[in-house]
Amino acid sequence: MEIKLVKPTLVHKPTAQAYQAAYNQRGLQLHGVSFNNFDCFEDWLAFSQEPAGSPTPWGFPKVADATYFALAPTGSMVGVINFRHELNDFLRKRGGHIGYSVHPDYWGQGIASAMLKTVLAQAQDQGLREVLITCNADNPASARVIEKNGGVLENVIEHEGKEVKRYWVKLSRDSNSK
Repeated sequence: MEIKLVKPTLVHKPTAQAYQAAYNQRGLQLHGVSFNNFDCFEDWLAFSQEPAGSPTPWGFPKVADATYFALAPTGSMVGVINFRHELNDFLRKRGGHIGYSVHPDYWGQGIASAMLKTVLAQAQDQGLREVLITCNADNPASARVIEKNGGVLENVIEHEGKEVKRYWVKLSRDSNSK
């Protein structure tokens, strides 16, 4: 499926709400976007546009980031990806530079790989040499997406009772630092 990555705006509210509902109705955890931490889409959208250093619901300052909605040709939201330009202590341990999810109705159609490939190119353009991407150990589909895009497993940690795989993706050949 062909997708287009766009910055979220108020016009995307209905499709974003449908996306969130698809996860909530299935009892699934939504990654890549923090909709569930806000009372309404407008509050989330305002937060997503706040500058780095702003307070967050998680108790640490917001890092510079960019969120993109993946839209199908119909305009439906089929995925979301968040690129954090830097890491704080929490992101270095658990969240990584990039978080994403795909609408459950579109799993297995290459959407996550397409989103990740695009954002990895953006990270390289911004001068990052490698990025950290994590996924729950019980999510083999996400692990395959990360590995397909060059992810090398560094370790598996426990966080809040769950095993988390931590992958590094090298964006240039001359990098040895994390």
